[in-house]
Amino acid sequence: MAEAIIGLVGVLIGSAISLFQGYWNQRRLEKRAARYLAIRVICVLDKFIQGCAEVLKDDGLSWGQRNKDGCLEPQVKVPGPPIFPDDIDWKSVDHDLMYKILSMPSEVEAADRMIEAASDFSTPPDFEELFNERRYHYSGFGRHAVVLSNDLSNRYGIKKMVYNDWNPENYFTCELEKATARRERVFEYSKNLTKDLKAS
Repeated sequence: MAEAIIGLVGVLIGSAISLFQGYWNQRRLEKRAARYLAIRVICVLDKFIQGCAEVLKDDGLSWGQRNKDGCLEPQVKVPGPPIFPDDIDWKSVDHDLMYKILSMPSEVEAADRMIEAASDFSTPPDFEELFNERRYHYSGFGRHAVVLSNDLSNRYGIKKMVYNDWNPENYFTCELEKATARRERVFEYSKNLTKDLKAS
């Protein structure tokens, strides 16, 4: 009887060890997949951040000159939506974080359509509405990308690129505040103009 009990305990212990090893190996693989995903996504986000910064620095001048019609025109193309790799395991990261990352491309596409619409009603020669719409959206996206990149870096122990001469998050936040204030002034002006036209 004692031998049977010892045998049963041995089987249970063996099963428990085997289950624990399986669980441990699975967790190790998931961590490796999540870290690999973080590295790949951070690289995409860092490139996108640079593209956003270039949009904000675009003053519409080519070598300090306006175009032949005396107008400003964009010199830098908007970076468009970030393209994330499709060969990574998205299930290896937190669902909320995954949503924030994967929803970015559609948000950028929607903003690009708004920028395109702004170009239709923007007035020459400075096309202020167009340039401000570009700055407004891409300062917001730049800041969002920096926050996501930092979050991934902190969660998965990835050493981040160090910028010696600027702080991207502060830069994008400051630019967003300025673009938001300009946007609100334009909306207020349009509202008052509409009101005046209706009154006359």
